[in-house]
Amino acid sequence: MSPIPDSNRRELLILDSGPIRELLLHHAVFQFRFERLRGSLRCLTTPASYERCSRFIASFRRKATSASVVAELNYWIRATEERGHARLWHRVYDEYRAMDMQEEAISLISMDVDMVTRFGPVDVSLFELAWRRRGSHPMVLTVDAGLRSRCLDAGFGAHLLEEL
Repeated sequence: MSPIPDSNRRELLILDSGPIRELLLHHAVFQFRFERLRGSLRCLTTPASYERCSRFIASFRRKATSASVVAELNYWIRATEERGHARLWHRVYDEYRAMDMQEEAISLISMDVDMVTRFGPVDVSLFELAWRRRGSHPMVLTVDAGLRSRCLDAGFGAHLLEEL
């Protein structure tokens, strides 16, 4: 894949746990041969879909997520076969380094309790991250139609991974 010239790159992509999990699942199935995880793949089921996602992510100058996403990834990795945990975590590190991912902690106390009750702390942390960085015209990438809808209603860009 050829690099995208800086003049054509968008500013900030905020990644939810779903797209990151899909990237990990794609590697787990197609490179690590973790066949038991194949049924968990929802969007990046082919090399072509993975390539489209990679190009989309690369079209942004900066990538960010919340620390809550890491906690959610941990929950997912712990639910997989224990022998694969180290390989999956190494892949998480590789993905974060490749994207030069910025990770921001959004404290629970700074989140509105009614929003946390309705949408959960991960979605609220991503929404708050987008709000804090609204001057960078953030785009949220998710697999959650509800989060996408809330972002669009607030004036943030948002895409579902399946739309790429």
